[in-house]
Amino acid sequence: MTKPNPSKIHRTYFSNPLIDESLQHLPAAAGHETSAAFREYLEQHLHFNSKNTRSRFAQYIAQRFSNEGIVNRDLARAIARFGDSRVGREILYFELLRAEPLLQEIASLWLAELPSQGVDRTIFRSFLEPRLEGRNVEHILKAAALAFRRCNKLTSPKQAVYVPVWAEPPVEAFCYVLAILYPEPTMVKVDLFSGLPILRAMLWPQPAIEGLLKQAEHLGHISKISQLDQYHQFTLAGSGQERLDRLFAEQPGDTADVLPLFRADPPATGTAATKSESLKPAKAGPKKRAAAGKSGKPRGHGPGDGGSRVFLAPQR
Repeated sequence: MTKPNPSKIHRTYFSNPLIDESLQHLPAAAGHETSAAFREYLEQHLHFNSKNTRSRFAQYIAQRFSNEGIVNRDLARAIARFGDSRVGREILYFELLRAEPLLQEIASLWLAELPSQGVDRTIFRSFLEPRLEGRNVEHILKAAALAFRRCNKLTSPKQAVYVPVWAEPPVEAFCYVLAILYPEPTMVKVDLFSGLPILRAMLWPQPAIEGLLKQAEHLGHISKISQLDQYHQFTLAGSGQERLDRLFAEQPGDTADVLPLFRADPPATGTAATKSESLKPAKAGPKKRAAAGKSGKPRGHGPGDGGSRVFLAPQR
């Protein structure tokens, strides 16, 4: 399993999300043993005319999705499997949050806290300024907003207004996240899982989690869901790598790219926005209740190294 790069934990900068370029070229990373080799490939294949631009952006992508010189092969396999689809973008967004702690902080502490009607960009600036240690606030604001837009996490009904997009993810993306966060076959408490900062940053509505767990159980990624009194937990089936192998081997479903957008009203704490692309809402599907089962003493464990939980500012 690929771990996030520990050298990035205290970063206070984010630039050039390169979402489309990453989706186009990450499948090739599986064919390169080192990030240096992948960077050379990118320098030759990125579409930019300037050699200096290709070299600079190749460095961004190769370094962002690698650790200690080894590329993130789990991500490369996922993008090769799902391509530029809703599943692929959801998985790429998750890995981008793991690789870029500042973006994860912005998503979980600012984007996820916006009221459903959205806020203007001055609120965004006021959130960023005390956190950036003199960095270029406007540059980081634009880069973060672009990343959120390209990953379908933010929209703007009018100029300079940011509205968060809470959406139930495709089950394939949900299973990928489970495999990365929990690389061992462990028992997990649902409330602890749902409360992870990186889950908050994904903008997955909590009411949707129960149905996603049932879908993951149906696909064989979860062996048991237990709900007894105040305890609600699930047990993962096999190692994370075994579950990824199962996920990548499965045939694409008809709903891989078209799952319902789930608009939720997150806690309203005044905070921000910019110009973006609008999303087409889809019809909401039925929710499923988690199966009740016998359960002994709860043994819920936290996630493994897959999800970075280090933030630049304390969570509110």
